[in-house]
Amino acid sequence: MVATELEGTEIPSGEFGVEGWKAYLWADATRDEEAAFRYDEDAEAVGEPGQLVPHSMCQHIVFEATGGIEATMSRLTDDWKSGAALGGLRVEFHAPIETGTTLTVDGAITSVVEKEGSSGGLTIVTHEYAVSTPDGDAVYDLEADMVLLEDL
Repeated sequence: MVATELEGTEIPSGEFGVEGWKAYLWADATRDEEAAFRYDEDAEAVGEPGQLVPHSMCQHIVFEATGGIEATMSRLTDDWKSGAALGGLRVEFHAPIETGTTLTVDGAITSVVEKEGSSGGLTIVTHEYAVSTPDGDAVYDLEADMVLLEDL
């Protein structure tokens, strides 16, 4: 199981920016029909300065900015590939995510909870991230629960 001492551990900060082509392809792959995620002129028509990043990319952004999923999970256990999953995701948006903007991501492990059920034990590790612009303006806050099975 994951050590409960991980609670309060800061995650290395990082930066990540989504280029227009990636936002366009992500919107296509996730079947997000919102035109503002694809074209500058459509974003401008709804009052935005340019192409937007689909909200569904918010988890991808925080994981990439802080070292990727491999680094995220390796902080928790050496053998996560055989029994780990995303258990939940909560996001609060404060501003649109604009393509080409380098976002700063800060995070910490805020909770480690061990549970026992009929099929065995598991540990839920909650990561919290704050995402902001280079000027320090909040863009979104994200909480991600990573679930690790006992037999790791």
